[in-house]
Amino acid sequence: MKIERLISIVMLLLQRELVSASEMATMFEVSKRTIYRDIDTLTMANIPVYSLRGSNGGIGIMPTYKVDKKLLTADDLAAIVTSLDGFEQLLTSVEIKKTVLKLKNMLGQSNQTIDHSISLDLSNWTTKNELNEKVEMIHLAIKKQHYVNLQYIDRDGNHTSRKVEPYHLLFRNRSWYLQGYSLERQDFRTFKLLRMIKLDVSSETFTARPFKMKPFVSAPNNTHFHMHEVELAADNIGYEQIAERYDSAIVKQIDEAHFLARVTLPNHEVGYRFLLNLGTHVTILKRDDFYNGFTAYLNQIHRQYF
Repeated sequence: MKIERLISIVMLLLQRELVSASEMATMFEVSKRTIYRDIDTLTMANIPVYSLRGSNGGIGIMPTYKVDKKLLTADDLAAIVTSLDGFEQLLTSVEIKKTVLKLKNMLGQSNQTIDHSISLDLSNWTTKNELNEKVEMIHLAIKKQHYVNLQYIDRDGNHTSRKVEPYHLLFRNRSWYLQGYSLERQDFRTFKLLRMIKLDVSSETFTARPFKMKPFVSAPNNTHFHMHEVELAADNIGYEQIAERYDSAIVKQIDEAHFLARVTLPNHEVGYRFLLNLGTHVTILKRDDFYNGFTAYLNQIHRQYF
């Protein structure tokens, strides 16, 4: 849209002394003639834009306007670029790439103001092309307000079909989630993308209803599973995994290589799988209901393979 381009031009000129019309045309994917018309529009809006001819010329904005009116500093833009560089690895859309490119251009060709002591590397979470495609499809459906049809496996293993109004994509704990309104449930629901065995974006559009981002509950709550406090002995590797994945764990160091940890887990396969991820690095200390359930689960796995 023109108004967005005009704002972007002003932000660019606030950070750069001179920018050629050709560079702007390439950046905003319009003709040079369109850029010159945009400059005329800004001039009529009393924004002191000027142009200089010659090989070292270009379009600029008066220095006094930069001092008095600047909204974002170079450090502000550099912080945004650092964040977007990480986000671009997760959502590889053309729009995100364009935004990062525009902001880097605002900082100048050298990008010397970017703080290279901080970087985000999320590349190991984006190795599944199929998942990235789902993210892009849903992102586009949200923007265009198109229904999405899901073949979905819920956390209990039930296969359901859902027609959903998509509203929000959330990346949390290495996984993508969709928050939307399920027509079948007549309520807002959160869907994990990895549990979507089939995804179709409908050509049918919907009228957006009031949406507020739902609080995210990563662990099953008390109304769904019986929760149990589990006391674990852990080594250094087990401690690292517990501290990284379980914020509410209570951990006490026994010596240089051993820890005592108390975590609240569902007495269900969901909780048992958490312990299986820790392998031999933890041991359950109390032989209680959770211990009995976990050992029964291990025996079931053993019978399946031996």
